[in-house]
Amino acid sequence: MRDPASIPERVHIVGAGGSGMSGLAKILSQMGRTVTGSDLKPGRMLDALGDVGVDTWIGHRPDTVTEAGLIVRSSAVPDSDPEVRAALAAGVPVWERPALLAAITAANPAIGFAGTHGKTTSTAMAVTALRALGTDPSFLVGGEMVGLNTGAHVGASDEFVLEADEAFGTFRHLDLGAVLVTNIEADHLDYYGTVAAVEDAFAQVVDSVVGPRVACIDDPGVRRLARRSSVVTYGTAGDADWRIGRISNDADGVSFELDDGTTPRRIDIPKPGLHTALDAAGVVVLLASLGHPVDGLAAAMESYAGVRRRYEIRSVVSDVTIVDDYAHHPTEVEATVAAAVASTRGRVIAVFQPHRYTRTADLGPEFGAPLAGADHIIVTDVYAAGEQPMIGVSGRLVARSAEAAGGDVQYVPMLSDVPRAVAAQVRPGDTVLLLGAGDITTLAGPVTRAIEAV
Repeated sequence: MRDPASIPERVHIVGAGGSGMSGLAKILSQMGRTVTGSDLKPGRMLDALGDVGVDTWIGHRPDTVTEAGLIVRSSAVPDSDPEVRAALAAGVPVWERPALLAAITAANPAIGFAGTHGKTTSTAMAVTALRALGTDPSFLVGGEMVGLNTGAHVGASDEFVLEADEAFGTFRHLDLGAVLVTNIEADHLDYYGTVAAVEDAFAQVVDSVVGPRVACIDDPGVRRLARRSSVVTYGTAGDADWRIGRISNDADGVSFELDDGTTPRRIDIPKPGLHTALDAAGVVVLLASLGHPVDGLAAAMESYAGVRRRYEIRSVVSDVTIVDDYAHHPTEVEATVAAAVASTRGRVIAVFQPHRYTRTADLGPEFGAPLAGADHIIVTDVYAAGEQPMIGVSGRLVARSAEAAGGDVQYVPMLSDVPRAVAAQVRPGDTVLLLGAGDITTLAGPVTRAIEAV
């Protein structure tokens, strides 16, 4: 990875405990920068930065951060933050995450993985495939890769694999040498305003890429993109350039055939779900377009170990499987529930924590049918993610939509009450899904212990 000359020698990260910011802190440290980081609360990702030489603390040290040549803050950090205020008063530049990514990719044009859903998994699959082929890519993944125990790394090769996030328009700031688009749906409407604006943003990013541009034609948003931008397509649709067929899906994973019109290849991934197959196919097509051998890429998918919180099996207790998954959009919930149903011999119990008041207000009714695919549903109150509560918006909106769709639903607002509610429902052979982008992930242990105690 080439060193971006525009980044000063001393950098302080405000909000360094988040998955995106902690990864950037690690990359800067591995580039040789002196990096410090702060966050309002402790966490595993913040603690792990000490292993790569990043000095971190909880709370604010405004007098200390003025020694840095650059402050970088996450989107969740307001102008009123004491460290940000101190930096601005001292004349220290303050960047947001997109500006730092722009500086890094200007020196290292990236292989970008974009989409409303699937971009973290696709990015991690690309890292897995390239490493299996014997290369050492740099990467920035929006989650911790199982086996590697990290989501960021500065490698020896020139390839930089990057999750291109649409939130806050971040991906519009990136210099991409190739791009994969998994899907385009309504999300982040508090920033974009309309679905049309979301689709316009994706088109702008795709059109800015000179190298390979690959997209999943099964998705309606991508199909509209393909009418205005030149892309190589993949999917189960009959008009896909690379066709997916002969799909087999069970508890051990998913396998399928990928056909470019000349030589069909069988691909096996040890994770279930059609969405997993689609992500893997997209990665193979994009990396093949960059000159990597298709047969080697297809074989590499067998070694994919996954990403934390992406259909991550946290425990098996009393013949009940506890799965932790980041799904927080209706389409993601639908895919995860469907994967569980297809791979479970018992029932599926879905525990869903809505994420952000704005998303719940915009999409609340759309969660009903995806959740109703489970045999029993428990809905908690909203995880705010820094937002202020909105009048009339709560987890009850989602619970009612699931009931209207025919689901068997409990509304359990407090997370602390969920383990007991789950333990009262489960039977041997069941799968429990913990769904959401908030702190529902902390329930894996308590739910396991509650089931064990029954």
